[in-house]
Amino acid sequence: MRKLKILIFAYNDLSGVIPPEFGSMTGLQLLDLSHNKLTGSIPVEIGNLTSLLWLMLADNNLTGEIPPEMGNCRSLMWLNLANNRLSGRIPPEIATIGIDPFPTFEANRREILGGIVGSGECLAMQRWIPANYPPFNFIYMLMTRKTCRVTWERLLKGYGIFPICSNSSSRVRTLAISGYLQLSGNRLSGEIPSEIGRMRNLSLITVDNNRLSGHLPPDIGGQPLAVLNVSDNWLSGAIPEEIGSLQCLWSLDLSRNNLSGELPASLNSLYELNKFNVSYNPLLSGVVPRSGQISTFDGDSFLGDPLISFASSSADGASPPAGSGRSMRWRGRWKVVAFWVFLALCSVFVACGTLFFTLIRLGGARAAVNPYADQEPDPEGLLLGGVKRRSDAVGSSTPTMTTTTSLAEAASGCSSADGAGVRVFRLDRGVERTAFTYGDIVVATGNFDDGMVVGRGGHGVVYRGVLPDGRLVAVKKLQRRGRESGEEEDEGEREFRAEMEVMAGRCHPNLVALHGWCLARSARLLVYEYMEGGSLEEVIEDWGRFGWERRLAAATGVARALAFLHHECMPAVVHRDVKASNVMLDARGRARVTDFGLARAMGPGTSHVSTVVAGTVGYVAPEYARTWRATTRGDVYSYGVLAMELATGRRAVDDGEECLVERVRRVATGKGGRCWQRRRGGGGCGGDARVADGGAAMHCGGTGGEAGHEGGAGYAAEDSRQEW
Repeated sequence: MRKLKILIFAYNDLSGVIPPEFGSMTGLQLLDLSHNKLTGSIPVEIGNLTSLLWLMLADNNLTGEIPPEMGNCRSLMWLNLANNRLSGRIPPEIATIGIDPFPTFEANRREILGGIVGSGECLAMQRWIPANYPPFNFIYMLMTRKTCRVTWERLLKGYGIFPICSNSSSRVRTLAISGYLQLSGNRLSGEIPSEIGRMRNLSLITVDNNRLSGHLPPDIGGQPLAVLNVSDNWLSGAIPEEIGSLQCLWSLDLSRNNLSGELPASLNSLYELNKFNVSYNPLLSGVVPRSGQISTFDGDSFLGDPLISFASSSADGASPPAGSGRSMRWRGRWKVVAFWVFLALCSVFVACGTLFFTLIRLGGARAAVNPYADQEPDPEGLLLGGVKRRSDAVGSSTPTMTTTTSLAEAASGCSSADGAGVRVFRLDRGVERTAFTYGDIVVATGNFDDGMVVGRGGHGVVYRGVLPDGRLVAVKKLQRRGRESGEEEDEGEREFRAEMEVMAGRCHPNLVALHGWCLARSARLLVYEYMEGGSLEEVIEDWGRFGWERRLAAATGVARALAFLHHECMPAVVHRDVKASNVMLDARGRARVTDFGLARAMGPGTSHVSTVVAGTVGYVAPEYARTWRATTRGDVYSYGVLAMELATGRRAVDDGEECLVERVRRVATGKGGRCWQRRRGGGGCGGDARVADGGAAMHCGGTGGEAGHEGGAGYAAEDSRQEW
């Protein structure tokens, strides 16, 4: 295995420790074990991988310290150890990683790498390239597989893609390659080693959400950084003046530390800076100038900084008089005292409130979740933030607090005796300790008031709501279907819970995010990200508002979403109801598929065979009526129908007209004329892109009564994107 170059085991359920035998694979250039359940420490044998360019161990349960032997990996340009349980200090030896990757690059340039299976896919590259990584974050835009493969090969050969800073003190840019160091979300402690300033090949450093202390080393200003994030630590002291020399820095986050002193004047010369945050450093002081780069940021960048003030906006632009220094210092001290007094009072109120409600609970009182009188009961009172109170079988109301770290943990042990309990999962799993109750959802929708309805469908009603933190969400209330027996009811609930976990775990730019869900006595609630643009069904016939380029982009987006569900998810997720009304448009007009897997979750049974058609007339594949078996091919067929709708501006089934599929098939075979007029906006069939989209639609829709080709969604995404 010494010649093995790429080893990818990401997004599996792998457990146990990382085998030290990996250290004998000296030819390894990329090792991706991220998003698993690995435990134990990072083996010191990793230091033997002197050709390693990419090491991805993020999102596991790794413990122990970062081995100093990792400094032997002088080719290691991209290191991601984020979101583990690593502890101890950051070893100074880490400063030598990526210091000399050129022997590996030169070896790759002499070889014909060819196509490496899976490595050239855009979605695979997005696992390795963070969205805030400036030189290569274009990967998150729509690209063809060919373009991603070319980009990947350039990275392996050490060629840059976009110009980056050649050094820290100049905005001169070159096409040199740059790397990153990601250590966020661990338990690292101690000081940031000053040796980190010697890492001249990095453009991104993120060490946020740790327990780092001490001063921010001034040597960090010697790097060609574009992103620096040290937030959520225990750093103290002044902000180094040297940070002002990072002329290509565009994102700087120093928030939630104990930094003190005045804001360095050099920060005002960071002309590339467009993200800046020093909030919640209560000892940080200074005046935000009226001109320069720092003046372009609003008050959100300085929240929780009582000693920071904004310069006067007087017309003469005069600076504060020199004699006012003593009074300014006194006002500053008074603000500090007031700030801490305010915090103390808040703590007292919180403690008293907690004690009060605890006494009420112990006294047997039961608090209502929602102020509305006709509210549905909340017998278990689960919180979306992973904190719950649960009554036992004998009616005890003693609070039981449980902190969850995943949907799987939150799903366990939550059922009541009659199965009528409310199950609510937290919103935004990326936001720690943010709790929302079932009552919040009811209040947000006005107790499911008809005035808040934004849509109705075969599965339920969709309400618009605003959560307590101001987030706009869409709440879908799914009415339960009648069951013949309690056993089928329990089975349906188990299936619903399992499939909601599947839905909540799928993140993709073309899927509507499912924030949370709950299971109540008479309804199932889904809390989705709100889509401002409405559904694709509303604009399918409007060529004026929804022109050809937007239609092609929508078709590409839906194809990418289905390709992700079918080929990137393990096991594959079958949508079963792909149609225009299940494709939403966000604020930027991007197509986002919703309700994926929902049709299958609605019916009882755990197999893919159902006695109820879980689709929409005009979109369902013909063989589904014969086999009653839902497959990915059926989704591809439905996508083909949707593509035909986009290409023609007609609906799948029009009143008084034949099915769109049959009409398009007749036109394609020359039996129905060359083309027909587009509704509401001109005619004609010309255009290579339209022909390509029609071809993709026919390929997916099939021509012989069978569902589309199994890889049709991927084919359509690639084909449409090349014509773009």
